[in-house]
Amino acid sequence: MIGYVKLKSENKELYKDNFLEKLKNKNTSLSKLQHNICYFFYKFIVFIKYIGNIITVKQIYNSYIFIFPFNNKNITKHKLKKCMKKLQKIIPKYKVNTLALSNELKKQTKIEENSKLTKYLKEYTKPAKYINKNNDSVKYLKENSLMPYLIQEILSYILELGKKRTEFEDLYICIKEISTFYIENIYYLSNYFKTINIITPNIKNFQKISDQLEKNGVLITVTNNKEKSLRKAKLIVNIDFNKEEITKYTIYRRAIIISIKEEKICNNIGFEGLQIKQVEIDTSNEIKNIFKKHNLLENYPLCVLYNSILDETKSFENAKYQMKKDEIKIVKLYGNNGEISQNEYMKLLSD
Repeated sequence: MIGYVKLKSENKELYKDNFLEKLKNKNTSLSKLQHNICYFFYKFIVFIKYIGNIITVKQIYNSYIFIFPFNNKNITKHKLKKCMKKLQKIIPKYKVNTLALSNELKKQTKIEENSKLTKYLKEYTKPAKYINKNNDSVKYLKENSLMPYLIQEILSYILELGKKRTEFEDLYICIKEISTFYIENIYYLSNYFKTINIITPNIKNFQKISDQLEKNGVLITVTNNKEKSLRKAKLIVNIDFNKEEITKYTIYRRAIIISIKEEKICNNIGFEGLQIKQVEIDTSNEIKNIFKKHNLLENYPLCVLYNSILDETKSFENAKYQMKKDEIKIVKLYGNNGEISQNEYMKLLSD
């Protein structure tokens, strides 16, 4: 379960329902009187929440929104500390195992004059401080958490810029651990690329999977030759190799690498390629309006918000079906130095 943590954008966010809006829309003499009475009552509730540092909790699909009762203008170190402590206590009740801080809260760590706020924010948002009922540490939702679902779309987006097609390209996947999710993902990718090449130290187990897929007409090579495996690889997906592991391989100097891990993995001398670390998506207006209604679009990347809709307990195939239905598409990609321009892709795809 995901928990979105944000500051108040407007007072009505702290109301439990939209009763005031319903009264306003009736537009009768009685409803106007009721509206005025309720308005002052709701305003009093907002004041009480501000004084008592009471967090408002709302559910949206498979997630919860935790709204602090203040905004950027009236935030203080004391109130932030109080709310962070309360957040720590209430998230087990909602079985939240993943937190996503709003851009506003993240910015507090970058404001020099609010260095004390920075201290409290860092102290009370450490994942180790939050423990759910299963005694598991609550993790943070990363901005690249949707990327494993979008490998084919990312590569298609890049190749289309260079007027190339995936079915004529070889794909290289660096992976150590076997999981149902990535096996299904590899099988899905095999429908789009000329060849799939798995680079892994776990050759024995992945060869068994390769042999099983071969019975279904899917040809996958499995290798771990550090000198030759990636020497000519133009398109690489790094699933779970860390920096120390992948730098042991000779990598094609103009390779395009999709990094499911966020760390910078390729800074070899002479490397002229790209490392894709984050993605920006667009989706249907219907989906965007859901988040807009809760004042989330301005505070979170859309790729982070979409995680609350995507049911990760379903199979990879069902997740892809849902994403197609929701009109998910790539609009921007980000590397080590920020947004990657079209010219950077064209330069690498020109040969």
